[in-house]
Amino acid sequence: MSLFQCEKCGCCENTALSCQGFKVMHELFDWSYEPELEGRRLCSACGPKLYNDGSPTRYGNWHGRFDRTYLPMGMFKTNEKGNLSHVETGDEDFYKFAIDLARTKAGAGGGA
Repeated sequence: MSLFQCEKCGCCENTALSCQGFKVMHELFDWSYEPELEGRRLCSACGPKLYNDGSPTRYGNWHGRFDRTYLPMGMFKTNEKGNLSHVETGDEDFYKFAIDLARTKAGAGGGA
């Protein structure tokens, strides 16, 4: 099982659940919805909803096999063991770097 960080949303994803991050065989998919994503490593939720022949994929939604964990963008890489590691510290415990989206969104509104 290899883990990677989605290059669109920043979440932790498993290659087996996201068509290897859509970097392999990317020509099979319809990228017209967001052409700049073609060639980027994406999670199942950020992946294309259609194949290039117009038929639906099973992607475009989170797979639900594990909780979606958002991480600071660009701060993680896949190491030689296939695990996510923090680029500055090498720490593989990515959960301690998780972003609390509910708190982030609440703070963005400037509420009390």
